[in-house]
Amino acid sequence: MAHVVCWHGPRLWVVGCLVAVFVVLDAAPASGHAIVKRTEPAIDEVVATSPERVLMEFNEPVEISFGSIRVFDAHGRRVDDGETRYVAGSSDAVEVPLEPELSRGTYTVAWRIVSADGHPIGEAFVFHVGAPGENPRGIVDEVLGGEGGAGSLESGLAAMGRWLLLVSLLVLAGAVVFLELVWGRLIAPPDVVGAAFAAGWRRVVVAVWAMAGVSTLLLFVLQGALAADVPLREAFSTDVLRELAETRFGVVSLIRLGLLAGCVAVWPAVRRSVEPRLSVGAAAVAVRPTTGVLTAGGVLVLALLATPGLSGHAGTTDPVGLNVAADMLHMVAAAAWMGGLLLLVGVAFPATRDLPDGARARILAPMVARFSDIAVVAVAVLLVSGGLRAWAEVRAVDALTDAEYGVVLLVKLAAVLPILALGAINNRWTKPQIVRLAAESDPGGAHRPLWTLRRLVRAEVAMGAIVIAITALLVNLPPARVEAGADEPSMSTASMGHHELHVMVDPGQVGENRIHLSATDDHGEPAQFDEVRVLFRMPEEDIGPLVATAEAMAPGEYEVHGHQLSVPGEWRLEIVARTGEFDQERTTVDVVVDR
Repeated sequence: MAHVVCWHGPRLWVVGCLVAVFVVLDAAPASGHAIVKRTEPAIDEVVATSPERVLMEFNEPVEISFGSIRVFDAHGRRVDDGETRYVAGSSDAVEVPLEPELSRGTYTVAWRIVSADGHPIGEAFVFHVGAPGENPRGIVDEVLGGEGGAGSLESGLAAMGRWLLLVSLLVLAGAVVFLELVWGRLIAPPDVVGAAFAAGWRRVVVAVWAMAGVSTLLLFVLQGALAADVPLREAFSTDVLRELAETRFGVVSLIRLGLLAGCVAVWPAVRRSVEPRLSVGAAAVAVRPTTGVLTAGGVLVLALLATPGLSGHAGTTDPVGLNVAADMLHMVAAAAWMGGLLLLVGVAFPATRDLPDGARARILAPMVARFSDIAVVAVAVLLVSGGLRAWAEVRAVDALTDAEYGVVLLVKLAAVLPILALGAINNRWTKPQIVRLAAESDPGGAHRPLWTLRRLVRAEVAMGAIVIAITALLVNLPPARVEAGADEPSMSTASMGHHELHVMVDPGQVGENRIHLSATDDHGEPAQFDEVRVLFRMPEEDIGPLVATAEAMAPGEYEVHGHQLSVPGEWRLEIVARTGEFDQERTTVDVVVDR
C-alpha cells in the first residue's frame, strides 16, 4: 500500500508508519486470556489416596489442539496415562487420566492450553499423595525450563502481521465506501481525472487485498509457532498446520482467505462496472458500480471486517453476538473514516493535480463536503461501538489503571483525540473555505485551503496508523476484566458441622449463575450428603428465601445450575446438608453479585 500513497505523502506519513511498526514490534509475547478456576487435585493439595485423574477448569472455553496435561513423579517419570481430553459436556474443563495406585510423594503437573481467542497459556503446579515428598516443590523448574520454542522473533512478526491485517482490511473497506458514497455520488469530472482516480483506486484495492492475504497467511503460520511453542521453521510442518486449522483462530483465518478469494471472483465485474463510466464525458454520471456488484462486494467486505472480532476477544465475550456485531460496526466506521481519508489524500487529490486551482476546487469541494459529513457519522458510530466494546472488556473503572489492557486502552483514546481535533478543524473551517471558493466564478487562491486540507488529512492518516498499531497491541493483551479479576467467580469458604465447605458462584454477576459446592470432612475426604439445598436471600431488599436443590456431581461435589441472581449487591446463601433422615448441617456464606 505504501507505494500507492507515499508518492505524494509527506514525511509525516512515513514517520507514522515507521512508529507504528516499531510499536507493534516492541510488543511482548501475550500472556493467556484464560485463567484457571479450579484444579482437581487442588494446587499443593495433599490427597489421601491416589487420584484417578488431573482435572483443570478454566473461566472460558479452551482449545487442546496444541494443549496437554503432563504429570511427573519426583524423578521426572511421566505418570499420566492417556490423552488430554475435555470433560464430558464441557468446553472449559479438561482432564488427563493417571496411572493407578500412585505411590506416596509429590507430583508435578505441567499444562498448556490455548484460549478460545487464540492465545496460548501454560504453567505447572504440584499435588501430593499421602504426604509431601522429599522435594515438596516438585520439579517445576525442570518441566518449565529447557530451550524455548517461539520467542521474540515470532511474537514481533505476529504483532506486525496484526497491524498489516487491520490496515489492509480498513483500507479495503474504506475504498468501497469511498467509491460508492463519495466519488460515485458526484457529477463526473473530466475524463482525465476520472481515469486517474480509477487507476489509483484499482492500485490501492489490489495492494491492500494482497496485503490482507499475505498477512493472513503470515499470521496463520506464526500462530502455529506460538500455540505449539516451536520455532518458526517448525511451524511449517504438516502436523502443526493441521492442528491449527482445527482451532478457532485457524478456522476464521481460512474463512478470511475464502472471502478474499471471493473478492477475486467479483473483481472483473467491479472493473466492468467502473471503467465504462470513466470515459463518457463530463456530463456523464460519476463512476458507480452496479447494484448487484455493490451488494456482493459489500457482503464480502462486511464479512471480512467481522473476522478479527470472531477470532479475538469479541468472539469469546458474552453475549458473543452483540460483541461481534459491535466490533464489526466499529471496523466499518473506522474504515469509512480512516480508509476514506487515505483514499482522499492518496487517490482523489493526486487525480486532480494537473487541473487549474479553480477547476480543482470545483471538483474537490463537493467531494470533501460529502466525505466530511460521512466522517462525522462514522466518528459517532466509532465512539458508541468502541464504548460498548471497551465496557465489555473492562467492566470496572479500576481496571483502566490496574490492568495493562486498561492502560493501553487509555493510551489509544489519547492518541485518537488529536485526530478528532484535526477532523473538527477540517469540518468547521477548511471545508467551508473550499466550498465557498469553489462557488465563486474566479476562485483565486483556492490552492491555499486545498494545501492546508491535504496537510491536515495526511497528519490524520499518519496518526491513524499509530492508533491501529495500538489496537493491534490491544488484541494481544488479556482483557482488563480478566487481568483485574472482574471475570473471576465469587469464592467463599465456611465450616459446616464437621465439614469444610467451599462455595463458588460463577460468574458472580447479575443473571444466570452456577453455584458449586465442594465439601470435605476432617480427614480431607469428600463428604457424602443425602441432600443439599441452597436458600438464597438478600436481606436489604427483602428477597427470599429462594430455595434450590443442589445436584450431586461427584463425591463431595454439588452444583446448582442456572440460578438467576437478578439484583446486584450482597446475597446470603444458606446451605443445608441432610446427613440422615433427621440429621442435617447448615452454614451461611455471603457473596457479592456485580452488575
